[in-house]
Amino acid sequence: MRHIRFIAISMAIGCAAPAFAQETETLPRFDALEQQTQMLEQRRLDSLETQRQQEATRPVTPNSPITGADKALRVMEIEREMDRLRLQGDLDRAHVQRESDLAGAALPNRRIAAYSSLVIHDPERYILPPAPKGQYYARIEGRFVLVDAASELVVKVLDPLPTDPTADVPAGPRPPLQPPLPATRIGPDSPYVVREPAGLSLPAAPNGQYYALVNGRVVLVDAKTERAVKAVRD
Repeated sequence: MRHIRFIAISMAIGCAAPAFAQETETLPRFDALEQQTQMLEQRRLDSLETQRQQEATRPVTPNSPITGADKALRVMEIEREMDRLRLQGDLDRAHVQRESDLAGAALPNRRIAAYSSLVIHDPERYILPPAPKGQYYARIEGRFVLVDAASELVVKVLDPLPTDPTADVPAGPRPPLQPPLPATRIGPDSPYVVREPAGLSLPAAPNGQYYALVNGRVVLVDAKTERAVKAVRD
């Protein structure tokens, strides 16, 4: 009976060990997926802005099936959808930032065994000085830490340096969505065109493009299509 109980306890410990090890690992970061998500959100916002401007400038004639009230209602619906999209993005960024802050605050309470794959056995590879006596380095949540050998607890979180690796740094909040580019044409004779870029500390515009200043934003306009193609300065 004792032998059977010992085997059962050993199996339980063995099953629990991978879960503990997994808890200490840093999850991989998918930059490409984050960038794609950001691009899709930005395109959605830009598309809604284009629809809003088209609805706002649509002429209402006496024979038109659409009244002025219908047009105003449609514009309001599009603006609500834009606000919802921005709000959802803000909530997502706040959630990611909160999770990041909590993970950083929990680092000093983490336990890293000397045999863990997170331990740094060659600190000189990362331009780290020799660890103090009775301590060793580890890399967790994208940060170098010092671990007390006796308790196996993190005792210090090192400040990040430009030479630190970045592949394992957890992804932070995505940048806020940029205001949509102007959907209307901006011809070369428009009052929005920047005639003297040097006056705004701007370099010469690329060939086939010119600058425009719209609502406090400097954008690049394609000379052929007369459409804004890129925001240069907000």
